[in-house]
Amino acid sequence: MAILLYSSELRMAIADDPQFLSDESALSSMDHDGTPIILQDWETYFVKFYGETEPPFFPEPGRYYNQRKFPGRLFEVSFRNAVGMTRIGPIPILVVSRKITDTVYAAMLDYIAGKYANLVFSFENPLGQQYCKDRPGQDIAYVEYLFLKKYLLDGSPNIDSIAALILANPHRRLYREYRRNSIDAITSIPPAMLVNMFSSPDRFAVLKPDHPLVSTACGRAIFNRTGRRLFPAEAMEERKHYTVDTNENRFMKHFLQSVQRRLQGLAKALKGKSGGYLNPDIEASLEKMDRGLMFFLSDPFWSDVGTMRFIPAGSQVLQRRDGYRQLFRLYSLLQLATHCHFNNDDFQNLLETKDTPTLFEYWSFFVVKDVLDKINKIRSCRTVVSTDPLEQKIIQGICIEYEGGIFLWFNRISPGSPGFMPFENPRNTVPNESYSHNLRPDIVISRGNNILIFDAKFKGQRDSFYGDERGDGTIGKWREEDIDKMHTYREAIRNVSGAYILYPGEEAAIYSAHNSTGIYEGVGALPLKPEAGARPVQRHLEGIEKIVKEFIAV
Repeated sequence: MAILLYSSELRMAIADDPQFLSDESALSSMDHDGTPIILQDWETYFVKFYGETEPPFFPEPGRYYNQRKFPGRLFEVSFRNAVGMTRIGPIPILVVSRKITDTVYAAMLDYIAGKYANLVFSFENPLGQQYCKDRPGQDIAYVEYLFLKKYLLDGSPNIDSIAALILANPHRRLYREYRRNSIDAITSIPPAMLVNMFSSPDRFAVLKPDHPLVSTACGRAIFNRTGRRLFPAEAMEERKHYTVDTNENRFMKHFLQSVQRRLQGLAKALKGKSGGYLNPDIEASLEKMDRGLMFFLSDPFWSDVGTMRFIPAGSQVLQRRDGYRQLFRLYSLLQLATHCHFNNDDFQNLLETKDTPTLFEYWSFFVVKDVLDKINKIRSCRTVVSTDPLEQKIIQGICIEYEGGIFLWFNRISPGSPGFMPFENPRNTVPNESYSHNLRPDIVISRGNNILIFDAKFKGQRDSFYGDERGDGTIGKWREEDIDKMHTYREAIRNVSGAYILYPGEEAAIYSAHNSTGIYEGVGALPLKPEAGARPVQRHLEGIEKIVKEFIAV
């Protein structure tokens, strides 16, 4: 047994074996010093509390990392399918995964955020919404955090570079100011002012013989006409200067201040009831974004910028100039986000508990979308909402239509059939799209009546966890039960030509159906692993492209 951590304040110990020392005083020399402990995502660990009760921050068995409870306040914990920083109460933990590293996870999350943003901007109906019967509202704190982090912290340019771009070359406009001055203070008369000068003939003054205006063309003309050295006593003078007090800068100032307030609100919302972040990276990112905005807004430049009166949405400066356009895009995205009800549970799991299976599912969908984007042009996109009377929530999917009658679906439900009793006449029942119960594949491509299915598999269940077969936390081969699930899709759902799992392993297998005419007809497993920058491994991508192209060409 190896004791990995002991905290005298919490009276808690973490070990890789359930046989803990009964004498707590023997652990006093190992008191936690605040540094993160490193745990492997494929290993099982044990937590023991020496106090009378478990602390309130520790979740119930079966939730998050807590797998089950044993007598004596002993718990089995596992961080399977997690990666990166997390914590148990105030104890920081670094979870290491050999399937997807923390760096690749962050790149995949950034990739998904960008794809979601593009979908929101590209189509009339915002995507990724979640309508719930049981709770209304706009609970999108994690989505807002994800977008702010992408554009202000991880993007290029980030908030520091955006500040440098705007402050080095701020938008200015030429300001014309007209003032009435005595003729002695005016050195030149624009031609456009002549009519205004002579509109009040009672305001003429007599010039001295040596006055410089006597020799001007206007002065000579007046003398030739009147025989007197007259000239208007006053004139309107135009003065020009540049100002940064523009509508665009007023909008920028207002938006930056609102983002500051938004970050402060997110800091409170994301901490939750426990008063701390499950993922410490969130707190660090919020503080870094807030610090960047504070430095930007503290520049004296903003003291010359007034209060925003309206949003100049049609301004070419906001839409095209570097620095301005990045912030305006973020503003537009947040405006759409606040009017949508995103599936906040998914994003909470992605950010807090580092839910790798959910991340892999989203990522796989957008990889398949990229494949289709290269083949045909997108025509439209819509959300698909379907209800299940046995469920409390309405499940929503995404449908993207391409030219040529091709459709891409995410989380599409194939409605099940009611079934019948043995003594009933089966002719009175009409099978639905699924002749058994409801089925919901992750990714569906349809053309005409034909359907191709991809199902993302990144297992997290205790009895079927990918990575156990090698003993080192890596994924080598697909599982037979997942192939069986593809047989279920192909058999139960009407007009399915082929069904394939996508999993982050190495081995591929395609089983052609009886009388098949192409590799897309059958079932199988296709590896799909992310590399640096969330790019899929090229040979994995080529295998998916080959099946998709053959299916579409039919």
